[in-house]
Amino acid sequence: MNSILQCIFSTIPLCGYFISSKFKKDINSKSSMKGQFALAFNDLLCEALKNAKNKHVKPSGFKKQLEKFAPQFYGYDQQDSQEFLRFLLDGFHEDLNRSQEKPKFNYTDAELDALSDRKKALVSWNRYQLWNNSYIFDIFGGQLQSRVTCLRCKHQSSTFDTFWDLSLPIPKDTGTRRHTLDDCLREFSKEEQLDDEYKCEKCKSAQKASKCLKIYKCPEILVIHLKRFSFNVFIRKKIEDEVKFPTENLILDYPVLSEVDGHDENIVYDLYGISNHIGGLGSGHYVAHCKSFKDNQWYLKNDEFVSKTTSEAGKDSTAYVLFYRRRHE
Repeated sequence: MNSILQCIFSTIPLCGYFISSKFKKDINSKSSMKGQFALAFNDLLCEALKNAKNKHVKPSGFKKQLEKFAPQFYGYDQQDSQEFLRFLLDGFHEDLNRSQEKPKFNYTDAELDALSDRKKALVSWNRYQLWNNSYIFDIFGGQLQSRVTCLRCKHQSSTFDTFWDLSLPIPKDTGTRRHTLDDCLREFSKEEQLDDEYKCEKCKSAQKASKCLKIYKCPEILVIHLKRFSFNVFIRKKIEDEVKFPTENLILDYPVLSEVDGHDENIVYDLYGISNHIGGLGSGHYVAHCKSFKDNQWYLKNDEFVSKTTSEAGKDSTAYVLFYRRRHE
């Protein structure tokens, strides 16, 4: 919890939103927590920022509200930091969702399928925002294009879905245990043949098909989850391969980006936080490496211990969840 919260404390747009008290106007009285989760986080954030004596802060009040929202985090068993982040953002989003009623959606599936990809993406995005209109989504929300290609007639069909973070596979069977983030992004977006046959709209019959994922809309805050934990029927293991990633100038371009939108500018991100997992599957320890917005220095946050470090620290085989902010000229 501490590892992710420290990265969140370095997320400038989110902290600015809470510190300014703008969030109080957005509290949704119909959420399951009635705003108590967001208020508990704000109390914790203010306590941490006003901590002039540099003593460690006990987040017990916040944890109580977390347990009410997500009971699986009750107690002190080891949990997954990326899973905690998802519930954290879900809790904020639900408490601060400006949409209190779910509006009706007028498009039928057939009408949506008939639209061009560009219009389909816009309608899908607007439909999601009608139901999920929060500042949390404004900064963390992005959109993926899922494109299926019929291998018989080459007809393509796309659907568009929102994402809050990207879970990237670490390439396997490459003969090396050193990869780059670009390798992971390309693995994520590469074409793969579907196991099941796909009903092609043009062939009007079931055919073999391939599928690929592309980023259509890039978020303000890009959270990247490196899939280090591998599970199947026979084996559970942690992938200890090193993934090299940039501190500055992470550029998203083709083939990771969708060709549909025709992005006419470089999409550039800068790193400001890393959640690191040290240890194996059943046990381990989480720490955070974060860039402070107070002095632009990097710090290692290890439970109650904080020490100055460098921008290169933490960029090893323990790196698990990466936090990037989009750069604007």
